Amino acid sequence: MTLVLSAAGLGKRFADGRGDRQVLADLNLDVRRGEIVALLGPSGSGKTTLLNLAAGLLDADAGQLWLHDENGRHELSALDVRRRARLRRARVGYVFQFFNLVPTLTVRENVLLPLQLNRRPDLVGRALGRLQALGMAPHLDAFPEALSGGERQRTAIARALAHEPLLVLADEPTGNLDADNAVRVVTLLWQEVRALDSALLVATHDERIASQADRILRFGR
Repeated sequence: MTLVLSAAGLGKRFADGRGDRQVLADLNLDVRRGEIVALLGPSGSGKTTLLNLAAGLLDADAGQLWLHDENGRHELSALDVRRRARLRRARVGYVFQFFNLVPTLTVRENVLLPLQLNRRPDLVGRALGRLQALGMAPHLDAFPEALSGGERQRTAIARALAHEPLLVLADEPTGNLDADNAVRVVTLLWQEVRALDSALLVATHDERIASQADRILRFGR
């Protein structure tokens, strides 16, 4: 299978009140098209850090990280902020743990924003169809402040998939959902990644979700 993301000797440290803390050390990873990899571990163990590195939102302190597409491989640390942002906008969909919805845009507008940025009006119908599959059809014209936490999360998931990215990153995507909606969301994420031949990195502390992935990468503290 074709590579989407690869890491070699990846490391990241953070300074906090206790001093310098190593979060990731000498991490090697290959993720391929159609593959779902679960990052399993407790809060603070480095799962979100890896997602942010993969999205080009953080710089690694050691090692290398590449995003692969039809134009070759792109070493994220070698790109400036603007080029990284363009690559992320086109190739990556991110389901943030705390939604990151634009408060002045409706549900519909939030989900269609990636299509406007990437000039992909051909994907509007499919993007709105995902919203319907997630039970958000009655809320298309609502603003994020009027939504429950679970509704915001489902909107964020639909937005991350709207432009049908090569790599999907999901940070605790069911953390704000009840059991029924959690099953719906996981099912949709898995189906969409397979159908698009994309790759999914999903951070979770839930063994049940991790067990449905193709591989589990365990993180400890």
